Amino acid sequence: MQTSLRGRNLPAGRRPSEGLLRRSNLPKISVRLLRFARNDEKIKTNMRKYFSQKINLITALFILLFAFGCHREEKTSEETTAMRSEVTIVHPQQQTITEYLQFNGVTQFQKKNNIRSTNTGYITSLLFKTGDRIQQGTVFCTINTKEQQALKNISSGDSSLSKFQKPLSVISNATGVITAINVLQGDYISEGDVLATASEPTSLIVVVNVPYENHQFAKEGSPCELVLSDGKIIATTISGMMPSVETASQSQAYFIRLPEQSLPENLNVILRIPYKKSVNTLCIATSAVQTDELQKNFWLMKVVHDSIAVKVSVQTGLRNDSLTEITSNNISLSDNIISLGAYGLTDSTHVIVKK
Repeated sequence: MQTSLRGRNLPAGRRPSEGLLRRSNLPKISVRLLRFARNDEKIKTNMRKYFSQKINLITALFILLFAFGCHREEKTSEETTAMRSEVTIVHPQQQTITEYLQFNGVTQFQKKNNIRSTNTGYITSLLFKTGDRIQQGTVFCTINTKEQQALKNISSGDSSLSKFQKPLSVISNATGVITAINVLQGDYISEGDVLATASEPTSLIVVVNVPYENHQFAKEGSPCELVLSDGKIIATTISGMMPSVETASQSQAYFIRLPEQSLPENLNVILRIPYKKSVNTLCIATSAVQTDELQKNFWLMKVVHDSIAVKVSVQTGLRNDSLTEITSNNISLSDNIISLGAYGLTDSTHVIVKK
């Protein structure tokens, strides 16, 4: 029970002593100090737990970052190896290179013969079909005339008429491959009708239209090459030319005879006529030469230190489908030049050379 000093009777002129005041406030201070001590212990305990958790968390975070960094370093090394482009290299060569003028041509059979009917009547049998070979003097088909059809009704009474019922033969006047048959068995035909067409394989030619501005390179007897779609190359000469020029394109028709070649008609071919030649010059595979969109700047990708591709600017000369002449002096015969896989590579790119 607390005693109020304000209600006690004291002598006049006397004030309560300070000790009495302290004794009267002592219980409150003790309780407060005790509470503060307890709270201080709790705060310290909580702080120790908090800092302990933080230290454990930071330690775990550092361990995790260290492990991730090591794994990332290994993964980056593997990715770098995997991202290297695989390339094929070639070496420059010292040889002769020829540049060609190229024109498109098509095969044709110059000689085509028609097999015609020699009688009027009905076709009783067809002995050939499209694609078969036929020789001159061979029976192509047989025909029954109207008269023979009428004799069938009276031949039973007169046996001498039976010899006139034998079908008439149509003899081929052509030798070659039958490319078209215009009739069917049972059709009625008249004398002189075209029954079929036979093309003679030995009359095969190639027709090429050459612009008149290049006529000085395409002359009768000039050597040339025919490139087929399967890659086969036929060395031959120009056989002749037509004496007229097409009005619209101003091109002149040239023809090349191929009597010993077995090629189909209407086959597209490429005619190559030698245009320029360089002897004993530095050449590289055409697939190794890189250029820009305008084809003004040319460069090669050279492999140094077995794995680094560096860009080397070059100057080119003659060029054909397989080789390109290098006229600059910064390439030697011992250089490793990328022929396959160089497209899109930048300077100093790491590559893997395919063995």
